[in-house]
Amino acid sequence: MRRTPVWAVVAAMVVSLALPSSGASTTWTHGFDVSWPQCSGGQARHVPGDPGRYVVVGLTHGAGHTTNPCLTDQVGWARAHRSGIAGYLVPSYPTSAQLAAAKTGVYGRCTTLRCRLRNDGAAQAADALGVMRRAGLDLPMIWVDVEFRYRPAWSRHRDRNRAVLSGVIEAIRAAGLRAGVYTTSYMWDRITAGWRLDLPNWLPAGNGNVRTARSRCAMTGTGGTTWLVQYTREWDEDLTCPVMDASPGRPGPLWRYRNSTLTAGSTGAAVSALQRALAIADTGDYDLPTTAAVVQFQTEHALPITGSVDRDDWHALGAFRRVGGHPFLLGRMTTR
Repeated sequence: MRRTPVWAVVAAMVVSLALPSSGASTTWTHGFDVSWPQCSGGQARHVPGDPGRYVVVGLTHGAGHTTNPCLTDQVGWARAHRSGIAGYLVPSYPTSAQLAAAKTGVYGRCTTLRCRLRNDGAAQAADALGVMRRAGLDLPMIWVDVEFRYRPAWSRHRDRNRAVLSGVIEAIRAAGLRAGVYTTSYMWDRITAGWRLDLPNWLPAGNGNVRTARSRCAMTGTGGTTWLVQYTREWDEDLTCPVMDASPGRPGPLWRYRNSTLTAGSTGAAVSALQRALAIADTGDYDLPTTAAVVQFQTEHALPITGSVDRDDWHALGAFRRVGGHPFLLGRMTTR
């Protein structure tokens, strides 16, 4: 990514970051973002020998309404190494000409500056999505890189900056993609006045220290959860945060009763849980209506019709399922 001098490359001792083996923890899964300064003309240059599990490529070339001239070459390089590919765009405050062109757009014909700013933000996102499609990418998520800029600089009116970014993010969502934000809490505050935005965050350490980068996983720039952290050595390198790890979920409301046996005359919490699962009155007593509901459930699910509940019935009721889990979230960020 394009950086102000504070993000200059810092030399550091190399810490081994072996890729996780099958079945190992996915925390700190390693990758690179390579679009800047790894671009010369239309060719990728000075790229890592092994890009790791994923690479993040720029769709734009340092500002809105631009195209990364090396994108095709960088995508080809990542695919040749069978790495997942993620993408980002760099938004910017519109020039006078861009504002004039934004008098009409997805937010209609504008009579206010805010409307034109949102139109331009949406147009910046649309341009970047067009670049993505022409490169043959089908990204599930776009990172929005919000940093200090010299040319064109962000406005001193931070509500205006928020209007541009709102247009960008809403257009990404309207396209059916997830949006995330690359920034720091300081830059985000100075550019947006601390706008609270519950989106995935990608935070840089600002140096080449792996430990510092990992500590950023517990921080936020916009108020959202941090998925990815960056540190800079010879290249910009990235690590996934623990929140992206696969999660088996948590036990559901019937889990604790999955091995219990209930029959007419039973009472207590297990009976109440059964009645709620069957959508009948919760009395806590295994009465005749409960028996009738169990018989109907067993009939509908081709279970032995006993009127009692055992392990097989609990299984059909979903007692053995866990809820709220998810696979490793890298697939929500990358494509091939």
